[in-house]
Amino acid sequence: MKIAFVLSGLAAGGAEKIVNLIAHHRLDRGDTIRVFALNAADPCSYFPYSPEIGIEPLGGRRAGSLRGARVLVQLRRRLAAFGPDLVISFLTKINTLTGLTTLGLPSRIVMSERNNFLLQRKNPLWRLAGPIAARRSTFLVMQTEAALTALPAHLRTRAVVIPNPVTLREETPPAPGGEPGIVAVGRLERQKGFDLLIAAFRRVADDVPTTTLTIFGEGPERAALEQQARDLGLRERVRLPGVTTSPAGWIRSGNIFVLSSRFEGFPNVLLEALAAGMATVAFDCPWGPAEILTDGAGILVPAGDTAGLSEALRRVALDDTLRSRLAAAGRAVAERYSQSTVLAQWDDVILRAAHLQPVSSPVYGGHTGRRYRTGP
Repeated sequence: MKIAFVLSGLAAGGAEKIVNLIAHHRLDRGDTIRVFALNAADPCSYFPYSPEIGIEPLGGRRAGSLRGARVLVQLRRRLAAFGPDLVISFLTKINTLTGLTTLGLPSRIVMSERNNFLLQRKNPLWRLAGPIAARRSTFLVMQTEAALTALPAHLRTRAVVIPNPVTLREETPPAPGGEPGIVAVGRLERQKGFDLLIAAFRRVADDVPTTTLTIFGEGPERAALEQQARDLGLRERVRLPGVTTSPAGWIRSGNIFVLSSRFEGFPNVLLEALAAGMATVAFDCPWGPAEILTDGAGILVPAGDTAGLSEALRRVALDDTLRSRLAAAGRAVAERYSQSTVLAQWDDVILRAAHLQPVSSPVYGGHTGRRYRTGP
C-alpha cells in the first residue's frame, strides 16, 4: 500500500512524533511511505526517518500567502504523482488544507485531530472550511472521548478514538525520594499556560527553597516568561533551557512533572512523565488530563486555578512518600498506552479506510470505545 502523511513541519512536536512512529511501523509492514511537510524548508527532522521514507518539504511558511497558495498546488501535484492509496493528515488546519487540496483525487483520507479545535484561535474562514473539508475523510481519528463528543453529529459517524502511545525510554528521572525538581515541557505559547505555572511556583518557592522549575521548549512567549520570572524574583529558580537535544532528555531534570495548559488535544509529555515515574500534577483542562490521570496516577487541579496548582506542587515537593506513590501509580496507568496497543489500533483504521470496511470498537486507555461506521 502507498501511504502519504501530510503534516505541518518536522520539528519536535507531538504530531511529528506520532507521524514518525506510524510511518516506520507501516514501512516495516511493507508499505511505501512518503511524508509531505507543508512548512518545512528542508528534510531535516527532529525525529529521524529511515532513508526508505521519502521526505518532501514544501517550505510554505517562509514565503508569504502567495507562496502558501502555490504550496497547496504543489502538494496536489505531488500527491497526484505519488498516487497514494491513503492520505493521512495531522492537525486542524493541515486537515482542512488536505481535504480541500485532494478534491477530485481518488485517494481515501484519514484526518487526525491533535488539538482542541473548539479553543484554538482560528480565522472564521478556517472554522467554516474545516467541517466542509472533513467530509472528505473516510475516518476522523480523535484522541479523547471529549474530542469526539465535540464533533458535529454528522461527523461522529466516521470518528474513532485512538490516543497517543507512550514509548518507555532509557532516560530516568531522579529518584522520587530525592531533592524535588519541577519540570514542564511544551512550546512557549499561551496555550501551555507557563505564565500560570510561574505564578504558581512563586507561592511554592519560599516554602521549598531548594526546588527549581525547569521549562523545556521554545516559542514566542520566551521573552515574556523570562521577564515574569525576573519580576517575581525567580531569575535563579526558573530555567528555560530551550528544546532538548533528544526527545526525552528533559526527564533527567526533575522528579515532579507539571502540566499547566489552558487546553490540550492529548498531552504526549504527560504520558511520558507517567511512564518515566515522575510524580505528576496537572490542570484539569480540556482535553486529555482527566482521561489519562485515573487510578491515582496524578493530582488534577481545576483548570486555571493557580492557587490550587501551588498547593498541589507544595504537597508533592514536601512529601517524599506522596511522590513515590504517584510515581508508581503513573507507571501502571502508562502501560495502558503501550506502543504496540496504539499501533494496532492505527493498523485497524488504516486497513479499514483503504478497504472501506466497518470500524470495530477501538480499545483505548483500558476502556472499550464506541462503535462507529464509515461515513457516506
